[in-house]
Amino acid sequence: MIIKLFCPSCAYEASKILNSKITIDVPVPIEQIKDDGKYLVECEAGHINEVILDNIKLELLFEMGANALIDGYYREAVSSFASSLERFYEFYWHVTMIHFDQDIKDISQTWKPMSKLSERQIGAYSTAVLLLTGKPALLLNSNKEVPFRNNVIHNGYIPTKDEATLFGDAVMKIILTNLEDLRIIAPITLEKVYEQYTPDSLEDANDENKLTGKVNILTCVDIRYPQNNKTKLEDHYDRILRDREPTHMSLLTKEEMEKYLAEKE
Repeated sequence: MIIKLFCPSCAYEASKILNSKITIDVPVPIEQIKDDGKYLVECEAGHINEVILDNIKLELLFEMGANALIDGYYREAVSSFASSLERFYEFYWHVTMIHFDQDIKDISQTWKPMSKLSERQIGAYSTAVLLLTGKPALLLNSNKEVPFRNNVIHNGYIPTKDEATLFGDAVMKIILTNLEDLRIIAPITLEKVYEQYTPDSLEDANDENKLTGKVNILTCVDIRYPQNNKTKLEDHYDRILRDREPTHMSLLTKEEMEKYLAEKE
């Protein structure tokens, strides 16, 4: 899966001459996705700056699964969907603990012995859902989806496109349903924990000659920018394919951005 970045220096220079009558295009470099979300971008003008992918792991893993599904890698899609769900369990649990004012050090120490044990993570997540919402947690079907996942991950089963899609849709439903609860019950904590999970800059913030850019990509299970009318994988295929096409980044004025957002609603 590739991601589109930008040169912070070029964007900054373009912004200084931006006015309400023009839109300036900045070339967009592409990179393969990395685990730490940190990239050094060298543009055609010779600028070298850091750009941070400001998404968290559960979003990116699910997006990787959707891309794999489109490309025909169905086993890899299932693996990515399953990993995304596990990271969501962790994220949900942390949001809940912080929402109830638990100490961050205590939270970290409590999660540490569970960090490599999937069943304990499910238990922690299930308890957090009950505590936060007062209702049982939404989980994978123990008679259908759980055996299917285990067969793919542990036994090397190669699923069909339909099987991988059904599994991805099931995972997507769990994540989106719970995210909606978090947005209603703990919106401030949700944003706070999201920021804690995003990568930190490598650059010295006091170095005026260094520019650090951030880019947040749209994803199927998007925490910051939910797409409430898109609850199935197939709803996102057009966007994913469109994101693969060559592009330039446009710098818009405030008025242009407001108009663009209004048209999207």
